[in-house]
Amino acid sequence: MLANLSEDVTDVLRRVRVCELATLSKEGRSVAWPLAYLWKPEQNEIVLSTGVAYPRKLEHIHRDDRVSLLFSDFTGSGLPSTTAPVLVQGRATAPDELHTAEGLEDFWAELFRRQPDSLHGVLSPESREMTPKGYWWRVRITVTPERVWTFSKNETGEQILERVA
Repeated sequence: MLANLSEDVTDVLRRVRVCELATLSKEGRSVAWPLAYLWKPEQNEIVLSTGVAYPRKLEHIHRDDRVSLLFSDFTGSGLPSTTAPVLVQGRATAPDELHTAEGLEDFWAELFRRQPDSLHGVLSPESREMTPKGYWWRVRITVTPERVWTFSKNETGEQILERVA
């Protein structure tokens, strides 16, 4: 599915730095978190990572694997502000396996490519000291897309949601 998207959509998935992961709470409410991600079109997956110090999203995914990823913040991407946001709906898996760098090499490489300044936070002893230890123990979240949508405007300026995959 991800390998056959239009160039406009693939530009967003390739260049945006952070997406918003939305999960469902136990009460059925949508809860969203900004997260860095790795887009892997050839495997039809999007990889995210979260620290065990912040387990709520993992609890949500383990209870209900339906998630959405919104790609709408174009800051630092080089994309114009008029770019159509992209919404990906799918299913997430988050095995109970803890990782540091090992097991997430592809994710970290993409994060440092997109956000080179974040490498300072990883290597800086001061930053590491101030960061909760549970942040560095991470869980890999893999999202398998089922539907892809774009937001655009029609001829009257009204925003519309269009399914593109």
